[in-house]
Amino acid sequence: MQNPFQLTYFRILKHLLPENTSLPDALSEILQVSQDSAYRRLRGETALSIDEAIAICTHYKLPISLFVQNVPGLATFRYVSPDTKQDTFKKYIAIQLKATEELLDHEDSKLLYAAIDTPLFHYYGYELLCVFKIHFWMKVILGVEELKGNFSPADIDKDLISTAKKIHEGYMQIPSVEIWSDNILDTSLKQIEFYWESGYFNKKNDAIAILETFTTMIHDIETMAEKGTKLVNLEENKHFGAYQLYQSDILLGNNTVMAFAGENRSAYISHQTFNMLICNEEAYCNETENWFKKIMSKSTLISGVSEKNRTKFFKKMHKQILDTTEKIQHS
Repeated sequence: MQNPFQLTYFRILKHLLPENTSLPDALSEILQVSQDSAYRRLRGETALSIDEAIAICTHYKLPISLFVQNVPGLATFRYVSPDTKQDTFKKYIAIQLKATEELLDHEDSKLLYAAIDTPLFHYYGYELLCVFKIHFWMKVILGVEELKGNFSPADIDKDLISTAKKIHEGYMQIPSVEIWSDNILDTSLKQIEFYWESGYFNKKNDAIAILETFTTMIHDIETMAEKGTKLVNLEENKHFGAYQLYQSDILLGNNTVMAFAGENRSAYISHQTFNMLICNEEAYCNETENWFKKIMSKSTLISGVSEKNRTKFFKKMHKQILDTTEKIQHS
């Protein structure tokens, strides 16, 4: 008799592992059993022992609770444990790239993003903004030792910037629905002000240049919302995903993301400023998807339609950036 929990576990495990991983080969090696025995376990014909389940979970650094999915009120999350090394942030951003590439592998993929800060995918497409955000996260939040000095783009590893750019390029191809609140720029603008007031910019023009790039990014997002697609430059001969933007008057509380890739769903919840808790469990993903539907039903669609509301919404954001620019210029 097939074990449904075991089948579900292996389905989740397969989703989490690199595509070139052969589960039969891996199980045969981890459990020290024959290929035939490994296949019987994969098909649920032979039940895994507790020791075998622990061996697999230990090898792949996965929780044993994956075997007991859909217990009300119980969900398992993954995250990157922070420390004071740039290499740890590389792991974090590598996970983002892997997740983006998995979405690109499915024609029916999509993203739902309820944001309290401009979705990080956007920042990654504008190098100076990208460098500033990564510098802030690593210097202020992680306390990375190499970034004890003032802001300098040269301090950020080129591989990080390259990976971020790849994530942005992938994001531009994935259909997305984003929900923004009126205070969505507050966090990043306060971060720029904090650097300026703390003396972390070598000169005033460094802060102004970042704010000018910020203005460009918001203008491009407004264009995306107007067109209902992530196409910004008509001369670019690339595939671009559909783009829907909602304005919400509800205080969202944190960044919440749902990623859909075929039958697979993942929920991402922000914590520790920039880090993400990741969950693939069906019950939790169902609840998160239902939460998105409720928030969207109480929000205003400002992409494609509602030109008046869209113009008013983005005009306010441009004014916020201008106010911050003038504050720094006159200080």
